[in-house]
Amino acid sequence: MKTPSPEELEPIETASHDELRALQLQRLKWSLHHAYDNVAHYRRSCDAMGVHPAQVRELEDLSRFPFTTKQDLREHYPFGLFAVPRERITRLHASSGTTGKPTVVGTPRGILTPGSTCCPVHPCGGWQAR
Repeated sequence: MKTPSPEELEPIETASHDELRALQLQRLKWSLHHAYDNVAHYRRSCDAMGVHPAQVRELEDLSRFPFTTKQDLREHYPFGLFAVPRERITRLHASSGTTGKPTVVGTPRGILTPGSTCCPVHPCGGWQAR
């Protein structure tokens, strides 16, 4: 298999460590703000811990924020933790609930595209979008 030339790669595939961290920080800030603004349970959890998305300055700040647990998913079953209106959900993943109450996770329109769940692996195999 031929090693791709830099011109054949996506810019993110040749990004520096600093560029990757900057992109991760940008996306982390967006995600925390989105959850805080749209999920009452997450907002209450942040407020109880005394943290707000506006306080994020570096990736390591994530450790100060609450994480969603499986118990949270069960307590807010089925759609209480969705951060978008249900009509935007295009894919649902649900557990069977064999060890307790079922859990549901939804994916909104525009997040997944055909093949996107495998896309991060494709460049490793030498595959490219054309």
